[in-house]
Amino acid sequence: MEDKAKSGLQHIPTGATLSLHSTRSSIIARGRRDAANAASNPHYRQAVTDYNSGSFSEAAAGFRLAAEQGHAESQYLLSTLYDAGQGLPQDDTQAAYWERKSAEQGHAYAQANLSFRFYAADDFSEAFAWCQRAAHSNLAWAQYNLGLMYRKGEGAAQSNTEAAHWYRLAATQNFPEAQQKLADLYYTGQGVPLSYTQAAAWYRKAADHGNAEAQFQLGHLYAIGQGVEHDYSQSRHWIRQAALQGHEQALRELKRREYRDP
Repeated sequence: MEDKAKSGLQHIPTGATLSLHSTRSSIIARGRRDAANAASNPHYRQAVTDYNSGSFSEAAAGFRLAAEQGHAESQYLLSTLYDAGQGLPQDDTQAAYWERKSAEQGHAYAQANLSFRFYAADDFSEAFAWCQRAAHSNLAWAQYNLGLMYRKGEGAAQSNTEAAHWYRLAATQNFPEAQQKLADLYYTGQGVPLSYTQAAAWYRKAADHGNAEAQFQLGHLYAIGQGVEHDYSQSRHWIRQAALQGHEQALRELKRREYRDP
């Protein structure tokens, strides 16, 4: 029940459509300073229409015009298009440039992606600083990543207490990986009081959201009766759910148990 290597850090996912509405839809994300007027820029509005109709080159051109006018949302979206090579040639330098521009205006998703970029380059100090900004904007991805960095002592002094704090903030937003990591801490009593009951409760939340590691660990708790009543049927169910996702330990455990299963 240990944190994985640095590949466990989460990058902001992107989607297929854009929305002008005030809440995040697919790859649209609102920075705090840009939320009220994100749709007010005409180039941005047209670019969203072009993107949703599949005219990616026109969309990229429109986002660039708005980005050059200082429109944070367009700067962020332009960076994602450069990252993906969608509507224009793939260009990490341009992606990083526009991502930084947006992040400096307080756009939380741009800050989180910029943090990931620094992290991938092993610049943990900068990664931590930008992740912290995004986490304070209540972005679950960033809160989870900040917890990982505190857990591993990357960019800041190692602290299981701080890791638990940030995992919990993301976990309460139903971020499955954070729920699973918080459960790990309760199971081992690191950064929080040891509690098998709390571990089981958080594993259950993550398992219900499809987290394979949590499903396996919940199955383990049911098998030995820690934090939950011993229940072989429940144990088998959750281990099987994890195995269906290719979880290696779960697959081995199912194989070992075959003689007991109907």
